[in-house]
Amino acid sequence: MAMPELLGASPFAPTPRPRLKTRLGGVCLVAAGLLLMEFTATSAVKAAGYADHQGTMTIGHCRVTRQGSGHEGTSCDGVFRPLDGGAVRTDAEIDGSYIPGERVKVYREWGSYSLVSARAFWGWLILLFTALPVMAHGVLITVAGFHPRTAGQFKAVREMLRRAMVAEHVRWLRRVGGVGMLACFLLACVSP
Repeated sequence: MAMPELLGASPFAPTPRPRLKTRLGGVCLVAAGLLLMEFTATSAVKAAGYADHQGTMTIGHCRVTRQGSGHEGTSCDGVFRPLDGGAVRTDAEIDGSYIPGERVKVYREWGSYSLVSARAFWGWLILLFTALPVMAHGVLITVAGFHPRTAGQFKAVREMLRRAMVAEHVRWLRRVGGVGMLACFLLACVSP
């Protein structure tokens, strides 16, 4: 006699029926991955130096601030001098730990200042490549129609995916995402 409470945990449990709500969740995951890619690609381009309102910020003083649940962050105040010769701003503030008197290349957007550097560029690209496996998982959920939880269910989903036209695309999204994240992480570690 089968025990229904153990069927979900058994590796021999049948796969659940595909659900429209779960498939829509997979589509939403793909859309979220695309939005993350758009945001991070735009931010990476700006961090590489292709942004309006660039300039240098001379750090005045830094302070440690408490945020949320006991987490501490460092922000620094300083003077922003635009490269195009615009008005000097004395109310500039940037997150991070800097030495007073240090000159940092930044860009100004929506009243906030962001760093222009190779390390910031690679950091944004890490997030861009993170979106690829997220999208691959969204495609997997869309094709399967359920969230696999057991080894048998993962095997069944893998077989479903092999028969689907998107199998090779999902495989390459995962590969490119993983290799891209690793490469960008290593480049961020050695960048100034």
